[in-house]
Amino acid sequence: MRNVLASTAFALALSAGAASAGGANAGIDQIAHYLGVNAGAYSSVELHQLLAARNAGDQSTYAYLLAHGDRSSDTAATAGKEQLAAQAGLNANDYTAAELIRVRDAQLRGDLQEVNFVVSHQNRNSIVNPQVQVGRDS
Repeated sequence: MRNVLASTAFALALSAGAASAGGANAGIDQIAHYLGVNAGAYSSVELHQLLAARNAGDQSTYAYLLAHGDRSSDTAATAGKEQLAAQAGLNANDYTAAELIRVRDAQLRGDLQEVNFVVSHQNRNSIVNPQVQVGRDS
């Protein structure tokens, strides 16, 4: 019975993958529900790895993936990122490490236009910095 549920959940996840590129994925939600975990805490790859480890009876891999799945604490600033932010005079939680380095380098060069560009998050604009679209044409 468990293999039937796992196979069904896997098939649903695959069939719903491209159809809902930007929104919630019912297949992923179903796999997460089957595993008893929060779907938002794991990527689809991690959920499939959890499912495979559980089906194979690999408790060490399963426990490792469960322990490392919720990376919401990764958004907290590290000591290095805090130092970069302090040097740039910014809040570490509002910027990526790459953005902080870019701002600091621009400050040292005296390039106020680039500093303002990154500080105002214009570098995240999809027109200035196009992102690859996955799935159907959006």
